[in-house]
Amino acid sequence: MTGRIDPDAVLAEAGRLIAIEGHQDHPGQEREVAEYVADRLRGSGADVELQPVPDDRLNVVARVRGGRPGPTLMLNAHLDTVPPYGMPAALRPRVADGRLWGRGAVDMKGALAAMIAVVDLLAAPDVTFDGELLLTAVAGEENGSPGMRALVEAGVRADFAIVGEPTMLRVGRAHKGAMWAEATFHGVATHGSVPQDGVNAVYHAARFVTAIERELVPALDRRRHPLLGPATVNVGVVAGGDRPPMVPASCVVQLDRRWLPSERHDEVLAELRAVVAELRRADPRLDATVEEMPGTATFVHAPLDCPPDDPYLRMLCAVAADPEPVGLQFWTDGALLAAAGTPAAVCGPGDIAQAHSLREWVLVDQLGRAADVYRAMAERMLSVRPPETGAEVGK
Repeated sequence: MTGRIDPDAVLAEAGRLIAIEGHQDHPGQEREVAEYVADRLRGSGADVELQPVPDDRLNVVARVRGGRPGPTLMLNAHLDTVPPYGMPAALRPRVADGRLWGRGAVDMKGALAAMIAVVDLLAAPDVTFDGELLLTAVAGEENGSPGMRALVEAGVRADFAIVGEPTMLRVGRAHKGAMWAEATFHGVATHGSVPQDGVNAVYHAARFVTAIERELVPALDRRRHPLLGPATVNVGVVAGGDRPPMVPASCVVQLDRRWLPSERHDEVLAELRAVVAELRRADPRLDATVEEMPGTATFVHAPLDCPPDDPYLRMLCAVAADPEPVGLQFWTDGALLAAAGTPAAVCGPGDIAQAHSLREWVLVDQLGRAADVYRAMAERMLSVRPPETGAEVGK
């Protein structure tokens, strides 16, 4: 063993990270967090690069090379949080009831602190190992993932990646893709006393919503993934019309579509358009378009589906004492890593239910356990030899 990580040190590091504000509404966004993390990792002896990201943002890419050929393990976290949104004392970390409180405690500065501790350990003098440990801390996961997109576009790759989003330290190997779509219906306005002289866009939108519920929802329910269950669609917004005595000339329906690894992005949008086409055949006056919304259209929010027989996935399950990996209900940057050729799984301290809340916290003991999981994975995957004995670990 290279030695256990001090859980109090991980807790203190998480607190320091929470105290540095970094989100889309903050001047400089998460740049101050990136600069702190870069300086912190340089101090541990890592080779650190501050990678430019559009809009003057930064990624941190830290490398510790083991001196012998071997695989590359990536530990990945995002630097930003959501804004405080009125959370009391959001940037003043505190420990109470066995929990660390503060914005980013669970999403995901706690995981980042645990990963930094592993870099400290492997960068220590005379610790040798095979391959390379790579810590990537990326910008903007909470608003469009520009950091992860810049990272993969720059060709940063690994043999396996652990994304530290909160899973209660379960190993998440799969999650659904995400698409927000908007159907816009166009009618002809006229006075409400003579509706027959107009075309009611709300009526057409209502038929679309009914078709989604009666036809598409059951069809999606028949498509299933062993860990993720069925594909889903949710009608989240219906908005149209101006005032009661007017036939509405427009109506918008916005949908959230979660798609499975067995589906394709272009097919998901085409399926919604096919619903409109079928309605138009029944009523040629129906005029509508279906487009992906800006919330997901910036890039394809693809599913994640790490192969269940991936040897490093099985290794992570072993060190995390999680016999079988699970499916996750939320989207992560891991999908972008996987699409670029780096097998990825999600494993981090805390519960996603606390993320983005006004009472964000993470269990203190989960922070120490996360550091131990990441350390054990690095030791086994990279065959770490501590300075005391020169004996291999994880063989």
